[in-house]
Formats: sequence, C-alpha cells, structure tokens
Amino acid sequence: MKLSADYMDADVAYLLGCVVARGELISEKGVHKAIIHFPKGSFIAEGEGLRFDTEKEIRLGIEKIRERLLELLAADIKTQDMGEGLSLVVTSTRNTVAWRNVNMLLEGKTSYPFFNVPPVLFDPGVPFEVKSEFIRGFADVAGNVRIANRDQIGRHRVRLDVLNYVTNWELPVQLCTLLQEHLHVPVPVITYGHPNLGREWREHQINVYCEDFTKVGFYFDFKQAALENLSKANYAHFPNHTTKFCPGRRRRTKAHKPAHPLENCPERLDTRLNGKHFDWYWQICKAIGCQRKPPPGEQLEFLVEE
Repeated sequence: MKLSADYMDADVAYLLGCVVARGELISEKGVHKAIIHFPKGSFIAEGEGLRFDTEKEIRLGIEKIRERLLELLAADIKTQDMGEGLSLVVTSTRNTVAWRNVNMLLEGKTSYPFFNVPPVLFDPGVPFEVKSEFIRGFADVAGNVRIANRDQIGRHRVRLDVLNYVTNWELPVQLCTLLQEHLHVPVPVITYGHPNLGREWREHQINVYCEDFTKVGFYFDFKQAALENLSKANYAHFPNHTTKFCPGRRRRTKAHKPAHPLENCPERLDTRLNGKHFDWYWQICKAIGCQRKPPPGEQLEFLVEE
C-alpha cells in the first residue's frame, strides 16, 4: 500500500529516523515496544577549542528526546544504560494509531538491519522540514561530528554511520538521495565497508561537510554546538571552497584496485554486489540503485578517495 504524506509530520519523521538508525520494534502478548539504541560513538562531539561536559549533555539531550517522543506516543518511555551506550525503551499496551502508522511506514520490518528510508519521504509533497527531521533523527543516533572526521586538506565533516548487514546495502544510497535530491545537501563520497575499498564489513560512512549539514543539524544541543563551531572553522580556513554534489558517475582512471577473495561472499554482500569487483564507491552506488547521473555534456570529475 502506498502511503500518502498525510501519515507523516516532523515528529513522526524524527522518530522514524532514530528507529531506522538503530531501532527495534517488538510486539508480544499485547505489549508494544520500540527500542532505540544510542551507541557511545554517537555521543562524540567536539569542535576547535570547544569541549563539553559530555555526561551532562547526554543526559539533557536524551531527556529532551524522551519528552518529544512522549508527546507523540503517549507511552511509557524509560532510559536504560546498556554499557555500550544508552537505549530509549518505549512501551505501550495499546495498539495506537501512532504505533500502527510507524509499522506501516517501516513496511512491517522490525529491526535496523532491515529498515529502509520510508518511501513516502521521497514524495515531493512531503515538506522539507519533515524530510530534514528524518535525517536529524538518524544523525542523533548514528552520526558524529568531531575533528577526527576532517578530510585530507582539513575540512571538517559529519559522518553518518550505517552498520553493515547483507540486508541493508541500499540504505546509504537512500539516505544520500534524500540528502542530495530532496534537501539539497551535497554528499561528496560514501565510504563503504566493502573489501575492494579496504574496509571489510566495517560500517558504511556517509560524509557531509559541516557547513552543508547545518541545513539539517542535530537535536542534541552539544552536537549542534560542535557542528556550528566546525562549520565556522571551515568557512574561516577554506573561504573559497564550495562542496560539489556527487555527479553519480565519475571519470575512470587506469588505476584499479586489486581483486579480493571476499568479492564473492553471499553471507555479507547484497546479491547485486556479490561476485563483482569495484574500483570506486560510486560503482557500488550504481549497482544497488543510485539513479543520479551528470547532466548531459557535463565533464565527469575524478575524486581521489581517502
């Protein structure tokens, strides 16, 4: 069933972003639970000369999110310390309209290794702020902003992490499409956890320059402060740099990456990738569904990867 934009508002979109990033939906014996896992890495935020009382900021941020979801879901919401991070556990004994809508928007899937970006978010009738709230929810849970993310020339970036499962290779392309085509936020490169790219089964990383990501931002105040700090640093240190959108395809070079024995690994690779060799990230994007391509007559550019 194709859902209309009527099922989606900013709060629902934010919740869905959190759940798609690291969430689970559990229904047993009339009890409905949504669990959102915030890994420790998602709480990393730092700027140039800017430090935080991280423990305090995390508590304040989690409580802010809890109150927002409480207003939306009218359910019991508790915070649990899981050792490797924190979890928000939403529990309801009623199969509410909000709960049913979330299930429909996630196409009946129940855990983050299987989730996609809800198709309704690609509907042109869905407002910009709703689409940006989905990315913001994802970034609060699975994104980090820190100096270590800078590129080879020192420009600061936000990284959005997609954990690497055989079932979700298409998710980075969907997130990139939402960012570039719908929010006009350039994504210069996706660093896949693929053996051809030297990152066997590590998380996929969507890299966005800080000044570009300010169109979306974070709901955690300290992460937003770090984002603004590093955005100003980019403007100060690189005043003449503007980010180019990924054209979808780039000019090939004579250099090729060596073959890897794990190119054939059906336990880890999407069927569209298994048994194939890739030299560049955009070839993986194309293989799993990216429709982006340069305008007619535009010179393809070559981007040196890290």
